[in-house]
Amino acid sequence: MATWYKYAIARLAAHPARDERLNVGLVVFAEGRVDARPARNLEKIKAISYAIDPSRIRESFNALTNFGSPGSLEEMSPPEDLIAELAFLTPFHFSALGQFEAHSHSSYEESVKAILGTLVEPEPAPIKRQVRRSKLLTSIKSALRQEGVLARRGEDLTAHRVVAGWPLAEGLSADLVLQNGAMHVFETIDADSTDVSKRKVISEIGISALVLEQARMLYGEASTKSRLVYTASASNETLLGPALHAAEHQGAQLVNWSSHDDRQSLLVAITKAATPIERSNKARPINASTQSQFKLN
Repeated sequence: MATWYKYAIARLAAHPARDERLNVGLVVFAEGRVDARPARNLEKIKAISYAIDPSRIRESFNALTNFGSPGSLEEMSPPEDLIAELAFLTPFHFSALGQFEAHSHSSYEESVKAILGTLVEPEPAPIKRQVRRSKLLTSIKSALRQEGVLARRGEDLTAHRVVAGWPLAEGLSADLVLQNGAMHVFETIDADSTDVSKRKVISEIGISALVLEQARMLYGEASTKSRLVYTASASNETLLGPALHAAEHQGAQLVNWSSHDDRQSLLVAITKAATPIERSNKARPINASTQSQFKLN
């Protein structure tokens, strides 16, 4: 059988004249008692005052929890009256009453957690997408920059140049993406790096295959050209062969950046598909005072 519970948000005011308030916890009127839940980290009160000790605030919440005795709700004052009494006995102000429904102890805890997460706990920081850095990716980007087809800062796929670190889904981003007719999606694997183990490299190949599969799901199988660009010595290529061929079986074209032919073929394909940055044809003026190698007339 479902039960309805009333609750209020406990707020702390540093100084009345400043009119600053901070949500620091939750009180629920449950089963003849006050269930008081402070924020996980009360250090946030320092945002409005360094004069308030967080431990004292936690003690106040403990006192709220001990308020009243277990029993039926009918034996206690109505929550509307209790709010006024609690505000008199504690340093807190309280919000207007809200209510939620719970069918069990677990659903009660889930509701309390949701309210705390929404109204009390600090808003979580946005997930920062980690930009992969490797000698291989740096080398590819340098080659693309020389060709004038690497996107400039602030450009997106509509520029029809190669964009680095393009997000595909939550937690997944492609190393390089070019949109021009088809979606050209590139993942890179530096198998010759001395900083990672071969097991780690095999794991990264699997993640790259997942990224490329996500791109095909997002942009369509027929509209996506996926490439797995890697660098590997002959011995490493043999060791990583099964993992590389598994990615190839999933639709990725393998490109060995260590191979001159593979590298040149890839660069030609990209430069044909991309819109190059316009280069100025104006001759740069020569400052004669700094050009000692030139003979002056």
